[in-house]
Amino acid sequence: MAAGGGSDSPGRWTGGSADRMKTDAELMALYRRGSRDAFEELFARHHRRVIHFCYRMTGDQSRAEEAAQEVFLRIARAAPTYQPMARFTTWVYTIARRTTLNFLRDEKEHGEKVSIDPTGEGRDAADGIALPDSREWGPEQSAWGAQLQERFLEALQKLPEVNRAAFVLNRGEGLSYEEVATVLGVTVQAVKSRIFRAREALLAELSGLLE
Repeated sequence: MAAGGGSDSPGRWTGGSADRMKTDAELMALYRRGSRDAFEELFARHHRRVIHFCYRMTGDQSRAEEAAQEVFLRIARAAPTYQPMARFTTWVYTIARRTTLNFLRDEKEHGEKVSIDPTGEGRDAADGIALPDSREWGPEQSAWGAQLQERFLEALQKLPEVNRAAFVLNRGEGLSYEEVATVLGVTVQAVKSRIFRAREALLAELSGLLE
């Protein structure tokens, strides 16, 4: 796998140095030299966000966990050729997107259906769509919120993968337009167009619940 991406994301692991935290790129270099602790720290820093992304892309918690495991296996395999040319997180999302795309293609080829997780684990509220403060909801509002969550994820899965990926990376994961463009290998204008189309489609699907 072609490697790329570096980040200055600091964390708690210092590798014995008390004066500063190691960046993601430095941890990758340490892992390449044989430090398992360095990779464990990278896993701790990024596992949650990878799970979230994979869940939003597949709509299934168990499938998301399986995809996330594959993402970190690919990161480990890429360590010998890794070069920090961009943010590490951008590189990780590039791998995660390719991995989930492979999962979705396999699912389509084998005719498997991805279930919509009714528990709500692993997902956030409808990203990019304003919702009332759920802490003040009563029973009826909570039921409405749960229905909205389920409908949102169903609507998200109906989007073309290219639009869903752009929307999730920007609105769900907080990547800039430029970073999303790097992950998807397209122009910034294409990213903006895909996000706009995704948002319009989601609002149309959820219009009955948001009125």
